[in-house]
Amino acid sequence: MLDIFATDPEAKAAREEREQKREAATRPEWSFQFRSGKRVGRQPVSLRHWRITTPKLETAQALKELFGGTIGEAPNGDYALDTERDRIEVIVNASRIESKLIQWADGLPIHECDGSKFLSPEDDKGKPCGCPGLLDERKELAKQRRGPKPNIVVPVRLPQDEDLGQGKYTATAWSFAEDLPYTMRALSRIEGDALCVLRLEHVEYEVKGEKREFTKPVLDVVSSYNDAIAADPED
Repeated sequence: MLDIFATDPEAKAAREEREQKREAATRPEWSFQFRSGKRVGRQPVSLRHWRITTPKLETAQALKELFGGTIGEAPNGDYALDTERDRIEVIVNASRIESKLIQWADGLPIHECDGSKFLSPEDDKGKPCGCPGLLDERKELAKQRRGPKPNIVVPVRLPQDEDLGQGKYTATAWSFAEDLPYTMRALSRIEGDALCVLRLEHVEYEVKGEKREFTKPVLDVVSSYNDAIAADPED
């Protein structure tokens, strides 16, 4: 087997440190993750119904009991449940939502900003990030892989079975980022946990007579979770 580090232990140590950072960035510990798309070969495909991935078979089986669907395998080796639901109730706490713009390379973030200032690395934190001011220009640079795109992490729990632990949905769609200020405004009116609906909205439109379509992820704020529990006649 090839071993290019055999005579250079310092290079090997540096490479292993980068690999640990890459794994930490890409494989955080979550019980499950909502997915609004998947890859077929190398082609990304939007989904009409939620896919939920998890490293544990028992979690996948419990999720199947709740939402139906079929269990398969995700590209990273996790279990993947392709549900029969385009909308699922979730519990969200606004204080735990993380939002930023990130550009990735080789599994590591090379540009992290809040849209106007760098968030990392530490030496650049707070400095102007250089992103264009116009939204369309930001989108075009991201499309060309020359600029960052949204990375919004929404931690969630399931009101149907809170014992399943903490999951998340990571939104990278610009439409979700554009909705976020209004979603956060609605969440700000609620103290503590909120009952929300995570849904996939199918959108069709025409460009020069050509039909196009896509799936838009949306987070709808319903009410305070405590109020929802209090109003449930089964409790």
